[in-house]
Amino acid sequence: MYLTEQYHLYRLANRLVSDDGFEVIYMNERRNELWLEKYENRISKVIRLIHKGFDWKNHLKSDIAQVFQRTKAMKRFFISNRIEIYNVYVSTHEPVDDWDKLKRPLQLKERKPLKMKVFYLSKDHHVEEEKRLLKHIDSSFPYDKHDFNFNIETEQAVEQYKYNLTSALKTRQDQLKNVFAFGKPRFIYFLIIVNVLMFIMLEINGGSVNIDNLIESGAKYNPAIMEGEWWRIISSMFLHIGFLHLFMNMLALYYLGMAVESIYGSKRFLIVYFLSGIGGGLTSFAFNDMVAAGASGALFGLFGALLYFGTVQKRLFKQTMGKNLLLILAINLVFGFLVPQIDMGAHLGGLIMGFVAAGVTSVPNVKNRRKQLFYTVIYVIGTIFLVWYGIIQNLHYL
Repeated sequence: MYLTEQYHLYRLANRLVSDDGFEVIYMNERRNELWLEKYENRISKVIRLIHKGFDWKNHLKSDIAQVFQRTKAMKRFFISNRIEIYNVYVSTHEPVDDWDKLKRPLQLKERKPLKMKVFYLSKDHHVEEEKRLLKHIDSSFPYDKHDFNFNIETEQAVEQYKYNLTSALKTRQDQLKNVFAFGKPRFIYFLIIVNVLMFIMLEINGGSVNIDNLIESGAKYNPAIMEGEWWRIISSMFLHIGFLHLFMNMLALYYLGMAVESIYGSKRFLIVYFLSGIGGGLTSFAFNDMVAAGASGALFGLFGALLYFGTVQKRLFKQTMGKNLLLILAINLVFGFLVPQIDMGAHLGGLIMGFVAAGVTSVPNVKNRRKQLFYTVIYVIGTIFLVWYGIIQNLHYL
């Protein structure tokens, strides 16, 4: 019966992956245990399958408690914080005492409670339990009747199912590894050099905190822009007011740029960087009439690009940079609102336009022409609005 039970387990897992869209996130052949996940309606449906039986209900309850704890420990590996667990046991015999109460939905008492349903695919109740499982996960395919008797092809089928599942897991792992190695960071160094050289030029020509020198060198200056000097929207991206301003922005450019250029590639990185900087500069022009300079709009655009990446690669974003990135972004936004001298228009404009620009370029190997066209239209409309609103707000300079 041992081989037959393995056949049932791996056959079911193979069907869930190939037909119902689940992903293999963990596989242990020695224990005959698999964890699958499917993200649907903002919920992570997690199926844990294991070839394991219990003589007594209390032993089963103990294992269920362990699965709850393991799921809590593995939360960052799942796409959503809302998790439904489908705990599936495959075994010849069920516990000898009454365990039917454990078939009821189980739930931990927490703010975002884990929910679990238990399924016990024994020899006597395999069909009804598998049907119950497929119903609860809203399977798109009906129950597929199969032979429960061992035959010479069973062992070959088990090995084939194992191979399919192992290959699926390895393919997914390789894809996730390649996400962070798509591009080789190059242009971040070029941009840092240009910013440093421009800062040295400012210092030589009269100082980086000298307002007149900043205006003459290309800082964002609304009266000059209203006279037709729109190039200042771009030139101001490479000027910084004081060494601390330069140092903090170049430090951010190095770390954010390294991540974005590695994920998106050099071409997409440059597009996002400049579209974000332009968006941030236009937002500053529309909502801030002070002289302004700095790469902050483009840098917040890199934040936006990473956030967009998080909407495409939810699991990887959550496992790696997710919480830390959101925390750093939140700190920067709060700090910006508390310090009057900071140009929040450029920051927020860059952040939003960076997200949109990432949608325009799309994440490598995830092409969606319709979606890219949608974001392109959004960027164009947003740019036209900022130019129009900025002109209206600055008419008094004419």
